[in-house]
Amino acid sequence: MLPIELPTFEALWWPVMLETVPGSGERLTVAHVVRAASGQSQVRQAVPPSTVSTLFGTAGKGMGLVISNTVLALQKQLDNGVPVGELQPPFGGVALGEPRDCVAHDLNEVFEVAARLGGAFSASQFGTTERPSAETQRAFDEWADRVREHLLATLENQRFAAAFNVPVSFIERKRARVGFLFGDYAANFGVLRPGRKSSSDARALKVKIFDLEVLRRQQGLTVHRAELIVGCPDWSGNTVFSQREAEGLRSSWEFIEHEARMRHIKAVRCLGVTDAAQHLSGLAA
Repeated sequence: MLPIELPTFEALWWPVMLETVPGSGERLTVAHVVRAASGQSQVRQAVPPSTVSTLFGTAGKGMGLVISNTVLALQKQLDNGVPVGELQPPFGGVALGEPRDCVAHDLNEVFEVAARLGGAFSASQFGTTERPSAETQRAFDEWADRVREHLLATLENQRFAAAFNVPVSFIERKRARVGFLFGDYAANFGVLRPGRKSSSDARALKVKIFDLEVLRRQQGLTVHRAELIVGCPDWSGNTVFSQREAEGLRSSWEFIEHEARMRHIKAVRCLGVTDAAQHLSGLAA
């Protein structure tokens, strides 16, 4: 009998703990920091937004912003070369726990281990999804249909017609579809809208990112490039939106861009269907 070979990817991971009530000593693991032996470091949110809303009720939105901004601030420091031991959280009551060592196949798998072992409310996102609301799904579908129609009309042929809304087989789910699949390139579609819809759109876009991540992990030999094509208006200098709406759009986009980058997915912001169609025709060709 041959001995079992352990994975060769070595890493350390730390829980990021938030004291939910200052001075209470009660801490919730809200994220994890992972540092590979090679030096690569990343941080990801551990508690799903839906769980945050359930735990904190009317204060859920504010707590969600604290958690997401903490993740973004820590990742920015890591990108600038700050060692894990010298990270400075943007809010009081946030601290890193003790490190744990781990061996896995890649960085994503280390985060899966951390999610399972790092806290009571931490949730592994591999194999599970949040269902977007019916209204959000309609908005996503309308955006994808408009991009498809514009692309096919511009090219004046049907060679990309079969590349849209392609059914794929995932191990965890019997049925799934990818927005655009052509050669070694895959993309999903979604929108970010101002106002109250922004947070709902961001959650649904994260599901789209997750689907692309699963596709890359299960079909890595054939799918080499994956992108999230997001229809999002320009918030800078836009007099139509209030300052609060513009800030909400900016914050949601930064969150989605960060989540995609952590999973080796490129998030592409398009102002309209023309931009999206031109982008697809250039890359897929």
